[in-house]
Amino acid sequence: MNYWVIAAVIVAVVALLSSPIRCRLTIVREAQDDDITFDIHGLYGMLKKRIAVPFIQFKNFVEGVNVEAAYIDKKEHQVISVKEEKITKRSIKESFDNALELLRNCFHFHEWLTVTLTHVRCIQFDWKTSVGIGDAPETAMATGMIWGLKSTMLGFLSRYIKLDARPKLQVIPQYNQTRFSTEVLVKLQISMWFILIAGIRLLTRILKIKGGLKTWRRVLFKA
Repeated sequence: MNYWVIAAVIVAVVALLSSPIRCRLTIVREAQDDDITFDIHGLYGMLKKRIAVPFIQFKNFVEGVNVEAAYIDKKEHQVISVKEEKITKRSIKESFDNALELLRNCFHFHEWLTVTLTHVRCIQFDWKTSVGIGDAPETAMATGMIWGLKSTMLGFLSRYIKLDARPKLQVIPQYNQTRFSTEVLVKLQISMWFILIAGIRLLTRILKIKGGLKTWRRVLFKA
Protein backbone atom coordinates (compact mmCIF):
# COMPACT_ATOMS: atom_id res chain seq x y z
CA MET A 1 0.00 0.00 0.00
CA ASN A 2 2.85 2.35 0.85
CA TYR A 3 4.31 1.83 -2.62
CA TRP A 4 1.06 3.01 -4.17
CA VAL A 5 1.10 6.13 -2.01
CA ILE A 6 4.73 6.89 -2.92
CA ALA A 7 3.98 6.30 -6.61
CA ALA A 8 0.95 8.60 -6.43
CA VAL A 9 3.02 11.33 -4.77
CA ILE A 10 5.76 11.01 -7.40
CA VAL A 11 3.21 11.22 -10.22
CA ALA A 12 1.59 14.28 -8.62
CA VAL A 13 4.97 16.05 -8.20
CA VAL A 14 6.01 15.27 -11.78
CA ALA A 15 2.63 16.52 -13.06
CA LEU A 16 2.96 19.77 -11.12
CA LEU A 17 6.53 20.34 -12.28
CA SER A 18 5.47 19.68 -15.87
CA SER A 19 2.79 22.34 -15.73
CA PRO A 20 3.46 25.60 -17.58
CA ILE A 21 3.60 28.98 -15.90
CA ARG A 22 1.90 31.64 -18.01
CA CYS A 23 2.47 35.35 -17.52
CA ARG A 24 0.41 38.10 -19.10
CA LEU A 25 1.47 41.74 -19.14
CA THR A 26 -1.06 44.36 -20.22
CA ILE A 27 -0.16 48.04 -20.48
CA VAL A 28 -2.77 50.61 -21.48
CA ARG A 29 -2.15 54.34 -21.70
CA GLU A 30 -4.96 56.67 -22.77
CA ALA A 31 -4.21 60.40 -22.52
CA GLN A 32 -2.94 60.87 -18.96
CA ASP A 33 -4.38 57.61 -17.60
CA ASP A 34 -2.27 54.49 -17.15
CA ASP A 35 -3.38 50.96 -16.36
CA ILE A 36 -0.85 48.15 -15.94
CA THR A 37 -1.69 44.56 -14.97
CA PHE A 38 0.57 41.53 -14.59
CA ASP A 39 -1.12 38.12 -14.30
CA ILE A 40 0.48 34.79 -13.36
CA HIS A 41 -1.33 31.49 -13.96
CA GLY A 42 0.15 28.09 -13.20
CA LEU A 43 -0.08 24.74 -11.46
CA TYR A 44 -3.20 23.86 -13.43
CA GLY A 45 -5.14 26.83 -12.11
CA MET A 46 -4.09 26.54 -8.46
CA LEU A 47 -1.85 29.58 -8.87
CA LYS A 48 -3.67 32.73 -10.01
CA LYS A 49 -2.14 36.04 -9.01
CA ARG A 50 -2.41 39.56 -10.36
CA ILE A 51 -0.47 42.74 -9.78
CA ALA A 52 -2.46 45.78 -10.86
CA VAL A 53 -1.04 49.29 -11.10
CA PRO A 54 -4.08 51.55 -11.61
CA PHE A 55 -2.47 54.78 -10.45
CA ILE A 56 0.75 56.44 -11.66
CA GLN A 57 1.26 60.14 -10.97
CA PHE A 58 4.33 62.08 -12.05
CA LYS A 59 4.72 65.04 -9.71
CA ASN A 60 8.05 66.62 -10.70
CA PHE A 61 11.71 65.70 -11.11
CA VAL A 62 12.40 66.32 -7.40
CA GLU A 63 9.41 64.52 -5.86
CA GLY A 64 9.41 61.75 -8.48
CA VAL A 65 6.51 59.42 -9.30
CA ASN A 66 3.75 58.14 -7.03
CA VAL A 67 2.69 54.56 -7.80
CA GLU A 68 -0.15 52.53 -6.31
CA ALA A 69 -0.07 48.75 -6.78
CA ALA A 70 -2.68 46.17 -5.75
CA TYR A 71 -1.77 42.50 -5.21
CA ILE A 72 -4.77 40.31 -6.02
CA ASP A 73 -5.46 36.61 -5.52
CA LYS A 74 -7.61 35.85 -8.58
CA LYS A 75 -8.36 32.34 -7.33
CA GLU A 76 -9.94 33.68 -4.14
CA HIS A 77 -11.22 36.88 -5.82
CA GLN A 78 -9.77 39.11 -3.15
CA VAL A 79 -7.18 41.86 -2.77
CA ILE A 80 -4.18 40.66 -0.77
CA SER A 81 -2.61 44.06 -0.23
CA VAL A 82 -2.35 47.58 -1.64
CA LYS A 83 1.01 49.26 -1.68
CA GLU A 84 1.83 52.90 -2.37
CA GLU A 85 5.37 53.74 -3.36
CA LYS A 86 7.22 56.88 -4.35
CA ILE A 87 9.87 56.47 -7.04
CA THR A 88 12.50 59.18 -6.83
CA LYS A 89 15.95 59.78 -8.24
CA ARG A 90 17.43 58.48 -4.98
CA SER A 91 15.36 55.26 -4.95
CA ILE A 92 16.30 54.56 -8.59
CA LYS A 93 20.00 54.98 -7.75
CA GLU A 94 19.66 52.66 -4.73
CA SER A 95 17.96 49.99 -6.87
CA PHE A 96 20.68 50.31 -9.51
CA ASP A 97 23.43 49.99 -6.88
CA ASN A 98 21.70 46.93 -5.37
CA ALA A 99 21.44 45.30 -8.80
CA LEU A 100 25.15 45.88 -9.44
CA GLU A 101 26.01 44.35 -6.07
CA LEU A 102 23.95 41.24 -6.87
CA LEU A 103 25.63 40.91 -10.27
CA ARG A 104 29.09 41.15 -8.70
CA ASN A 105 28.18 38.33 -6.33
CA CYS A 106 27.00 35.84 -8.96
CA PHE A 107 29.34 33.92 -11.26
CA HIS A 108 28.60 34.99 -14.86
CA PHE A 109 25.01 36.06 -14.20
CA HIS A 110 24.51 37.11 -17.83
CA GLU A 111 25.19 33.54 -19.00
CA TRP A 112 22.58 32.18 -16.59
CA LEU A 113 20.04 34.79 -17.72
CA THR A 114 20.64 34.13 -21.43
CA VAL A 115 20.20 30.36 -21.02
CA THR A 116 17.09 30.84 -18.89
CA LEU A 117 15.44 33.17 -21.40
CA THR A 118 15.88 30.62 -24.20
CA HIS A 119 13.32 28.45 -22.37
CA VAL A 120 10.76 31.26 -22.26
CA ARG A 121 8.19 31.21 -25.07
CA CYS A 122 6.23 34.23 -26.21
CA ILE A 123 2.78 32.95 -27.19
CA GLN A 124 1.23 36.37 -27.91
CA PHE A 125 2.61 39.84 -28.61
CA ASP A 126 0.19 42.61 -29.60
CA TRP A 127 1.12 46.30 -29.57
CA LYS A 128 -1.29 48.94 -30.84
CA THR A 129 -0.54 52.67 -30.76
CA SER A 130 -2.52 55.69 -31.91
CA VAL A 131 -0.63 58.98 -32.26
CA GLY A 132 -1.54 62.48 -33.36
CA ILE A 133 0.66 65.58 -33.06
CA GLY A 134 -1.88 68.02 -34.42
CA ASP A 135 -0.09 68.59 -37.70
CA ALA A 136 -0.27 66.01 -40.51
CA PRO A 137 3.45 66.01 -41.54
CA GLU A 138 4.62 65.85 -37.92
CA THR A 139 2.12 63.06 -37.22
CA ALA A 140 3.47 61.09 -40.18
CA MET A 141 7.04 61.59 -38.90
CA ALA A 142 6.04 60.48 -35.38
CA THR A 143 4.30 57.42 -36.84
CA GLY A 144 7.50 56.40 -38.65
CA MET A 145 9.59 56.89 -35.49
CA ILE A 146 7.21 54.71 -33.46
CA TRP A 147 7.31 51.99 -36.14
CA GLY A 148 11.11 52.04 -35.95
CA LEU A 149 11.07 51.88 -32.14
CA LYS A 150 8.68 48.93 -32.12
CA SER A 151 10.67 47.02 -34.74
CA THR A 152 13.90 47.57 -32.81
CA MET A 153 12.39 46.41 -29.51
CA LEU A 154 10.80 43.36 -31.16
CA GLY A 155 14.14 42.44 -32.76
CA PHE A 156 15.88 42.72 -29.38
CA LEU A 157 13.19 40.56 -27.73
CA SER A 158 13.40 37.85 -30.40
CA ARG A 159 17.15 37.50 -29.82
CA TYR A 160 16.56 36.04 -26.36
CA ILE A 161 12.97 34.72 -26.31
CA LYS A 162 11.36 32.25 -28.71
CA LEU A 163 8.37 33.75 -30.52
CA ASP A 164 5.68 31.07 -30.98
CA ALA A 165 3.13 33.51 -32.38
CA ARG A 166 3.44 36.14 -35.05
CA PRO A 167 3.65 39.58 -33.39
CA LYS A 168 0.90 42.06 -34.24
CA LEU A 169 2.16 45.64 -34.42
CA GLN A 170 -0.06 48.59 -35.26
CA VAL A 171 0.63 52.32 -35.44
CA ILE A 172 -2.45 54.35 -36.32
CA PRO A 173 -1.86 58.00 -37.27
CA GLN A 174 -4.48 60.46 -36.01
CA TYR A 175 -4.09 63.35 -38.42
CA ASN A 176 -5.07 66.85 -37.29
CA GLN A 177 -5.54 65.57 -33.73
CA THR A 178 -3.49 65.73 -30.56
CA ARG A 179 -3.70 62.26 -29.12
CA PHE A 180 -1.57 59.40 -27.86
CA SER A 181 -2.71 56.00 -26.66
CA THR A 182 -0.98 52.65 -26.58
CA GLU A 183 -1.93 49.13 -25.58
CA VAL A 184 0.57 46.30 -25.14
CA LEU A 185 -0.35 42.67 -24.54
CA VAL A 186 2.44 40.14 -23.97
CA LYS A 187 1.92 36.50 -22.96
CA LEU A 188 4.93 34.41 -21.89
CA GLN A 189 5.19 30.75 -20.93
CA ILE A 190 7.83 28.63 -19.18
CA SER A 191 7.62 25.21 -17.53
CA MET A 192 7.59 24.92 -13.75
CA TRP A 193 10.30 22.27 -14.03
CA PHE A 194 12.73 24.62 -15.72
CA ILE A 195 12.02 27.36 -13.19
CA LEU A 196 13.18 24.91 -10.51
CA ILE A 197 16.29 23.99 -12.55
CA ALA A 198 17.06 27.66 -13.20
CA GLY A 199 16.78 28.43 -9.49
CA ILE A 200 19.24 25.64 -8.61
CA ARG A 201 21.67 26.84 -11.29
CA LEU A 202 21.45 30.41 -10.01
CA LEU A 203 22.11 29.29 -6.44
CA THR A 204 25.14 27.29 -7.63
CA ARG A 205 26.57 30.36 -9.36
CA ILE A 206 26.00 32.52 -6.27
CA LEU A 207 27.79 29.98 -4.06
CA LYS A 208 30.83 30.13 -6.36
CA ILE A 209 31.48 33.69 -5.16
CA LYS A 210 32.85 34.06 -1.64
CA GLY A 211 30.15 35.71 0.48
CA GLY A 212 27.75 35.66 -2.48
CA LEU A 213 24.83 34.01 -0.71
CA LYS A 214 25.17 36.33 2.29
CA THR A 215 25.15 39.37 -0.01
CA TRP A 216 22.09 38.21 -1.94
CA ARG A 217 20.16 37.55 1.26
CA ARG A 218 21.12 40.95 2.69
CA VAL A 219 20.21 42.89 -0.45
CA LEU A 220 16.96 41.04 -1.18
CA PHE A 221 15.68 41.16 2.39
CA LYS A 222 16.63 44.82 2.63
CA ALA A 223 14.69 45.52 -0.57
